[in-house]
Amino acid sequence: MQESQVKDKIVSWENELKLLQKSQLEETIDSWLETAFSYIPEELKHNFFQQLDTWLFHLQGIIQESTFQNEAEQRIINTAQIFEPSITSIEQIQTLNLEQKSFIANQQMAKQKLYALVQGGMTGIGKYSTLAMDIPAFTLLNIRTTQLIAMSFGYTSKSPMEMVRLLQVYYAATLPKRFQYERWEQLKQELKLERDPYFYPLSEREHPETWIHHPLTHLLKLIFIITVTRKKERLPIVGIVTGASLNHYWTKQVSTFAHHYFSVRHLAENEY
Repeated sequence: MQESQVKDKIVSWENELKLLQKSQLEETIDSWLETAFSYIPEELKHNFFQQLDTWLFHLQGIIQESTFQNEAEQRIINTAQIFEPSITSIEQIQTLNLEQKSFIANQQMAKQKLYALVQGGMTGIGKYSTLAMDIPAFTLLNIRTTQLIAMSFGYTSKSPMEMVRLLQVYYAATLPKRFQYERWEQLKQELKLERDPYFYPLSEREHPETWIHHPLTHLLKLIFIITVTRKKERLPIVGIVTGASLNHYWTKQVSTFAHHYFSVRHLAENEY
C-alpha cells in the first residue's frame, strides 16, 4: 500500500469519526452517567481514576516484561528480516517503509482479533469463572494489541516516554467512537511537539467519566450473556456469538485506531 493510499484511508476514517452523531440512546446514557457521577464526591472520583491509571501502567509493564511478549518481539523481528535481513532489534524496524511496517502490523492485528473472538466466545458460554475474568482479560489483550502494533512500527514500551504514548493511544482507542475525533486530533498535535508528550491521566481530565462507557458496555454485555444462558443449554449459541462478536468488534476498533496512529507517526517522522 503506497503512502498516498494510506493517507487517503486515514482521512476517510477521520471523516467518519468527525461526522458521527449521537443517537438518542447514547444521549440518554450520557445523561444518566453525568447524573450518577454528580452524586459521587470529587475526591472519591479522583482517587478512583488515579488508581485506574496506576493499575493500567503496571499492567502495561507486566505485559512488556513477560515471556510471551519477548517471544512476540522476536517473531516481529523475524518477519521484519524478510524485508531487511540486517534487522536485529525492534528499533531497527523504523528504517522500513510504511508498506512494510503495515504488513507486519496487519499480521499482529489479525492474531489479536482472533484471540478476541476466542476469549469472547469463552465468556459467552456463561460460566462464572470466564464472566469474572472477561474485563481483565479483554483489557490485557487490548493493551497488548497496542504494544504489538507499536513494535511493528519499531517502537517498544520499555522507555517511560513510549509507555506514556501507548497508554494515551489505548485510552483514546477505547473511548466511545463519538468522543474519539477530538482526542485523535490532540494526539496528532502532540506528535508535532519537540518534547516528550505529557501524560494526561484520567484523574486530571475534564470529563474522565466518558471513558467509563467502555467498561460499562462490557458489563451490559455480561448481563445479557447471563440472561440468555440461564436456560442451561448444552451450547449457549446466543451467548457465544454475542461475546465473540462484541469482543472482536472492540479489538478491531482498538487495533484500527492504533494502526492509524502509528502510520501518522511514521509520516510525521519521515517528512522531508
